[in-house]
Amino acid sequence: MTTAILRRKDDLPRARAASRLTAYVYGNIIILATLLGLVHAGENPGEGAVVILATGCTTLLAHLIADAVGHSTRAEVGDRRERAAHIEFLHELRDAVPIASAASIPAAILGVAALGVIDGESAQLVAEIVIIVRLAAMGFTVQRIRGERPSFRTFAAGIGLALIGVAISVLKANLGH
Repeated sequence: MTTAILRRKDDLPRARAASRLTAYVYGNIIILATLLGLVHAGENPGEGAVVILATGCTTLLAHLIADAVGHSTRAEVGDRRERAAHIEFLHELRDAVPIASAASIPAAILGVAALGVIDGESAQLVAEIVIIVRLAAMGFTVQRIRGERPSFRTFAAGIGLALIGVAISVLKANLGH
C-alpha cells in the first residue's frame, strides 16, 4: 500500500483521505481488469508490464483532465474562489496519484518475469492476487481513517470489496476488450 494511505487518521483531512482511497480503489480495479484481459502476458510479460503501466498512466491522465474541467467550471474568474479552486485542483492532482501507482507493483512483477526470474503465467497470477489483496485490505484502511478499531466487520467489508472489484474487473475484461 502507499504511504499516503497508511498515514494516521489525523495526518490528512478525511475528505482528502477519501479522495485518495477512491483513486486507490478505482486504480486497482482498472489494473485488475487489465491484468485479466492480458491474454498473452504469460508469453510476453515485458509487453504486459508496459500495458499495465500505460493503463495506469492513461487512466490517471483521463481522471486529471476530467477534474480540470470540473474545477474550471466551479471557479469564478477574478475572485478568491478561482485561487481556492486552483489550490483544490492541486490537491486533487496529488490525491489522484494512487490511480497510476496501482500499476506499479503488478508491472514490477511482470518486469521480473520478463527478466526470466519467474515464468510469465505465474507472474500474472501473482500480480492479480496482489491487487485482490490490496482491495481486501481497504476495509482496514477505512476503519483506521475513521479512528475505529478493526473488527470482523472490517475484515468482511474488505473481502466484500475485493469480491466486487473482481466481479467488475471480470466484466470489464470480458466486455471492454
